Amino acid sequence: MLVALHDCLKDLFVVPSCPICKKAIQPHPQADHPCSECSQRLGLVERGLRGITPVRFNAAGWYRGELRRHILRLRLNQDLSVLKAITFALQPTLPAKALLVPIPSWKAVKRANPLPALICRSLGRTTKALLKRCRPTVGQHHLSRRQRLVNMKSAFAIDPDQRSRCVAARPTWIVDDILTSGATAQEALKTLKHAGFEVRGLICLGRTP
Repeated sequence: MLVALHDCLKDLFVVPSCPICKKAIQPHPQADHPCSECSQRLGLVERGLRGITPVRFNAAGWYRGELRRHILRLRLNQDLSVLKAITFALQPTLPAKALLVPIPSWKAVKRANPLPALICRSLGRTTKALLKRCRPTVGQHHLSRRQRLVNMKSAFAIDPDQRSRCVAARPTWIVDDILTSGATAQEALKTLKHAGFEVRGLICLGRTP
């Protein structure tokens, strides 16, 4: 009786809203669900945008327009509720026992990209920081694909402290915010596979057109 009364009062005083645009929406069984307008405006794909080149990946959508602007904004404001809404369609594609491995940034901690780790949080799966940078690399924005592949060669190693706490047999995905040439993802995948992990592919927010 009291539980039913509590739920009724909650519906009266708490107006459901879209996590992205904050506009009032019809109640949805899952609070992280974005409204249909935001899904369309950001180009979010139902069950994710899937592909196999340059690596097997599942992205929330194409890295362009509104989705691109939101991803760049998230690097600064780190709004987890917006991130959960963007990754909402990706959650059903991951088994409950999935192991997520964020790709570490090449920058110092204070300037590092926070999104890979935050994406893992938004997906609600077991996460381990298995990868570590073992040599310095340069920024890749102005490099060709060939230069990026050379730049990322042997850039990762397995963190032995984290390795001792996980089971390699678990289905594993690496996580990054954007997939472009795939040089970083390919090197991360190779490092994990050589260590015996069953890597299924990459989970990301945006795939460049």
